[in-house]
Amino acid sequence: MELEPTIAAKLASGVYSVNSGNNIELRAFLKRKPFSSAQAPTKLTAEIGGRIFRSCKDAFGVCAVGGGEHEGDAFLVFRGTTTANNKADFVTDARIGITLSKAGLPVHIGFNHAFNSMLPDIKQFLSSNKIMGQVHCIGHSLGGAVASLAADWVKRNTAHPVKLYTFGAPRVGTEWFATSTSSTLGQSNIHRTYHKTDPVPMVALYPFMHAPVQRQGHYIPSAQPLTSGDAHRMLNYRKSVEGKSWAQLNETPEEPYTVQVFVEQWLRSKSPVDPHSASFWRWLESAVIYVLKKIAMGLALSLQATFMGGLTLADKIAWILAKGIDLSEHISDWVEHLMRKMMQALGMQVASGKKALTQRLMRQVLQKIMEKAHREARNALRKNN
Repeated sequence: MELEPTIAAKLASGVYSVNSGNNIELRAFLKRKPFSSAQAPTKLTAEIGGRIFRSCKDAFGVCAVGGGEHEGDAFLVFRGTTTANNKADFVTDARIGITLSKAGLPVHIGFNHAFNSMLPDIKQFLSSNKIMGQVHCIGHSLGGAVASLAADWVKRNTAHPVKLYTFGAPRVGTEWFATSTSSTLGQSNIHRTYHKTDPVPMVALYPFMHAPVQRQGHYIPSAQPLTSGDAHRMLNYRKSVEGKSWAQLNETPEEPYTVQVFVEQWLRSKSPVDPHSASFWRWLESAVIYVLKKIAMGLALSLQATFMGGLTLADKIAWILAKGIDLSEHISDWVEHLMRKMMQALGMQVASGKKALTQRLMRQVLQKIMEKAHREARNALRKNN
């Protein structure tokens, strides 16, 4: 049986108690519905931080068996970023390079490392308990990213049906991962919930993408400013979904960010851009994908394969855009429109003509725009604690 939004949100919120050091609070969390108090849960410890810098092991989640109407179900619940571990979680979030998941799919290095460190305990839990029903993978923020990796692994490696529930989660992998996970789990089994002005789901920028790929997820309008970080708080997610069904959360449509004609209109528009607006980041994301795919088609280039390897993402995107400048007049116009939008958002003097758009300049602009997006997300994470 599927979890209602209210229950999923309570679990995503309650699991933070594993990191609080308050055992009474943790025991109370594990005895609540839909868990079973008759079977001892497994507390998960993850390796977080960098390989050397702020590397540590820390309580990160729980595996528990369901009771009542969820008898025979399993729950894998992961906490989000906290400051209770000398900010090691922030290092995990910041490890933005690409590595391969257990399924051989390109994913975020930091999230993958945290998940892999817990995998032996997850395997032991699933094999030693009588799981007859669903496996529910749940998490907020960083925990949502890890829950996505867990759901993908469980579905590929066991016979259990899997449901994934995330709140304010960042992007976990590239289009390969997002498309594969959407197909493996089934679009209807992925409940990605996000507030419009939560900056965390906006990172990492392309080539990272969200699953499910054919559905927007559960979009929730929010009035909190992007810079306040309030829209990322799990407490506000709980308030937003309280008493609602997943169908009711689907009733509010997003802006048509992925419709080609609207992306082109945004790129051509001479209206000033506001980097403190959530809409700006969504339009920019769609515009980057639109322009890169136009170039890739012109060069018969596989974008996904291009992003694997040793160079930074900014280096690789700048290289592709530089190729686009030389490819044709039509495509170079789109590259110029895109760079103008980014430079305006950064408060930089806009390059005068295509000849000024060198690969080096475009790399600098891309690096700065990526840093700006992640700075907004980091600020939200800090204010969430």
